[in-house]
Amino acid sequence: MAKRDDILATATRLFGEHGYHAVGVDRIRDEAGVSKMTLYHHFPGKEALVEAVLEQRHERFMASLGAAVESVGTAEARLRAVFDWHARWFASERFHGCMFLKATEEYAREPETLLALSRRHKAAVKSLVEDILAEWRGEAVPQLARLVQVTLDGMIVNAYLFGPDAVDDAWAALAPLLGLDARSLDREGEADWTRP
Repeated sequence: MAKRDDILATATRLFGEHGYHAVGVDRIRDEAGVSKMTLYHHFPGKEALVEAVLEQRHERFMASLGAAVESVGTAEARLRAVFDWHARWFASERFHGCMFLKATEEYAREPETLLALSRRHKAAVKSLVEDILAEWRGEAVPQLARLVQVTLDGMIVNAYLFGPDAVDDAWAALAPLLGLDARSLDREGEADWTRP
């Protein structure tokens, strides 16, 4: 399994930094230090490798975000933790934007499996936020959860294009709408989950 892990780690790093179409399997093979036969033994084609990268990315992302949310007490603090977690990711040297949005864009929504993975990932973020809001407000507020999820996606894009501070204005506007303290987002700490 070590070779498969090496391939996945290398592909994740390269796809994250350069995109999917710009990175060929030969480069992944060379940088992972495996033979072409080994690479194709674990991943029958590039799309299978992209799918595996996104599956692993989703699992790591949600596990880390979930742990950050569960590490604080109140629902209000948990909602704030969602934004602070993202701010730490944006400030990380391994932040290269959203791998799910990039995959959906680069593959022009085909194959359907990649689009489904991206949709599942975004739906999981919305579901987490919706659960926090329901606990805090005592009722389901799916529209507000969607607004938070869409805002987070916009923050990801802006942080990628303009740097981690580019989300501060959006946060300052959104925090009062959510009933949260508008103090600056916490960028201190490591985004360990991004390590391949």
